[in-house]
Amino acid sequence: MSFISQYIDKHLAAVNALRAIEPAVEAAAQCISAAINRGNKVLLCGNGGSAADAQHIAAELVGRFVAERRGLPAIALTTDTSILTAVGNDYGFNDVFARQVEALGQPGDVLVGISTSGNSPNVIAAVEAARRRGVQVVGLLGRDGGKLRELVDLAVTIGVAETAHIQECHIMVGHIWCAHVDAHLAEAVASSDSSAGVLSEAQAIETVRAARQAGERVVMTNGCFDILHPGHIEYLEQARALGDRLIVAVNDDDSVRRLKGDSRPVNALPHRLRMLVALGCVDWVVPFAEDTPERLICAVLPDLLVKGGDYTPDQIAGGECVRRAGGEVKVLGFVEGHSTTGLIERIREGG
Repeated sequence: MSFISQYIDKHLAAVNALRAIEPAVEAAAQCISAAINRGNKVLLCGNGGSAADAQHIAAELVGRFVAERRGLPAIALTTDTSILTAVGNDYGFNDVFARQVEALGQPGDVLVGISTSGNSPNVIAAVEAARRRGVQVVGLLGRDGGKLRELVDLAVTIGVAETAHIQECHIMVGHIWCAHVDAHLAEAVASSDSSAGVLSEAQAIETVRAARQAGERVVMTNGCFDILHPGHIEYLEQARALGDRLIVAVNDDDSVRRLKGDSRPVNALPHRLRMLVALGCVDWVVPFAEDTPERLICAVLPDLLVKGGDYTPDQIAGGECVRRAGGEVKVLGFVEGHSTTGLIERIREGG
């Protein structure tokens, strides 16, 4: 067998091994798509060939992969020579990516750390910085995954020894992610007329600011809103009646799972956003990735923050920020006889 045939056989064996980690590849694809869908961005970093992969994947998202769609927010942290040399000179090469994550990363963003060994010190430092910033982390790794395997939220590990074949699989995985984004995110968002009221965090801040400057009173609330029921609608109508505009912050899918368990949500984030914004009482919806919307509420600063349930105003996430800015915080009562958990239990019981 020729050298070239042997190389091709090794390449094909590495590619075929991807089938065994398909669930990890898909989970990472869903994480990246969800981040872009809610208005967050993707940061990518790596060294050498992995730096080239970071730039390649970012270019496919910002430009296009296959589908014609808007440019998507992705930044390779490997390209700005002024930053890389300044940080490398002043702090050290281990900090060249971490410093950029500190500057650019926001909660709900995704960092893709690429390392064939799983042990690159500057990628490890970037992951640690991402943790501090509330940024989700995907590892695109090789061999046994190294130290990074235990540090990332989602690890996609190419379990072969040869660096070249690891890198060949890495860019294939990157292309799979880009295809997933095209198929499950960009096309769906572009085709939905009702998505006009679905805002990113930056859009929500600007939209609410403009509404308030125009003299409109903006009310804000939040929740998972997994299965819409009459109790939700009555609550949202009550909230809307307290002002001129209603903006609803919605937990993303990972946040719902952490709060409600692995079987939730029943409806994925894009569907929950679309259903809410279709209601006549809801003007805008904005997703958030954390367990509470406190940071988002403090950034948006509505005139009135409302929440339903057995709370006091002092217990409502974000309430202190709203009050400091001159706004109000109110508690609305629950509508009796309706709950998503109760609906799910009745469905399971067959009634």
